[in-house]
Amino acid sequence: MSDFSTSLPKMKQAIVSFTEKISCSLSRPDRKFAADICYGILASGSCQLTNVSDALLEDNKKVNTVERLSRHLDRGVCKPAVQNYLKLVSGMVTDGETVVHIDNSDVVKPSGKAFEGLGKVRDGSKSTASKCVLEKGFYVTEAVVLTRSKQPVSVFSDVWSDQSPAYVSGGECAFTYGAMNRCNELFSSVVYVMDRGYDDNYVMKYVEKANQKYIIRLKTSRCLEVNGKRCSGSNICDTHSGKYSMKLFRHGKSCKVKVSCLKARIPSINQNVTVVVVYGAKHPMVLATNCAVLDKHDMMRVVTNYFSRWRIEEYFRCKKQSFGFEHFRVRSLRSINALNFWLGVCLLFLATLKESEKTNLLYRDCIEAAKPIKDQVHFFYYRIADGIGMILSKARSGIRGYFKPLRPNQGQMRIRGYCLA
Repeated sequence: MSDFSTSLPKMKQAIVSFTEKISCSLSRPDRKFAADICYGILASGSCQLTNVSDALLEDNKKVNTVERLSRHLDRGVCKPAVQNYLKLVSGMVTDGETVVHIDNSDVVKPSGKAFEGLGKVRDGSKSTASKCVLEKGFYVTEAVVLTRSKQPVSVFSDVWSDQSPAYVSGGECAFTYGAMNRCNELFSSVVYVMDRGYDDNYVMKYVEKANQKYIIRLKTSRCLEVNGKRCSGSNICDTHSGKYSMKLFRHGKSCKVKVSCLKARIPSINQNVTVVVVYGAKHPMVLATNCAVLDKHDMMRVVTNYFSRWRIEEYFRCKKQSFGFEHFRVRSLRSINALNFWLGVCLLFLATLKESEKTNLLYRDCIEAAKPIKDQVHFFYYRIADGIGMILSKARSGIRGYFKPLRPNQGQMRIRGYCLA
């Protein structure tokens, strides 16, 4: 493993073959671009096109490579590529009821001036419960599902802001509805898991109208009706106690909580829900769901599905830390969304390696190259990405040789004994 002489060509071939599954319906230049952008992001661990260009190790000037990549990104993402991507994702999800996590993240560009649609966003790294810090940047609406190995993969991702050309008043719900519409088309039975930011009457009514299920954490000020009496979520936490105890993973750590449930009604939309109260975290949680809760096993399934929501938080963090998504330099919203899509393709490649860990030796090579400190983790993208970057860092050439010309080059005709000027 010291020289990666075996794993390096296999890794290159695996990346090219995987991108071919996404771009098989595209033109030859677009297929080359798909392989270049994915290979460059995985090899450099960056979304800056200059770093991607360096990782490609091409003979021409860097400025020409960056211009070529920028030109392709500015065209956006072709629909056949999105369809092929979603087809791969749907094949990695277990049959039956599909749990979909929807949430918003922020991409902060405090020094940005020339980005299209640059607006004000809430900086999650600086804001607290009592203080809201606004910075220039974009929002990212993401919907992820879990694979058979419990790794998150994206089915919908859109970068936007309140200054976007297509944004209308209250447009945040439009992106949420777009994510739900795509999931409804992909999966027959869906359970949407969302945080307090989606405690909204319109969201609940939209999911109910689509005949799907939801699990939403309610705000403490949410008005509920229990046994004919109106009360807030905080009053329910104070007047009830946990009836059952259970163990689960929260933020990658094992914890013990107590749960109880009761029937309630949301008077503002006249909808009957089951309220599940969770004790044992920093603050009691009130979850509302329209899923059928007939016994304690159903109630614990609701709690387990909600606590698996930390996977989408890790997905956001991996995009920013392992691949520097916040440091992109492309300016138009179309280019930003195209770059975001191909970054999602790279993360899907990490998920495929994890899915085939028992049959694919490349997964073992990535783990050995990453040299992880911990033996057991629950989120594998960091070490797989580090291992791929370490393997590809030993390359002396890019992947241009994997795309052979359509016909061999014709050599210059020469006449023996004469030198042509």
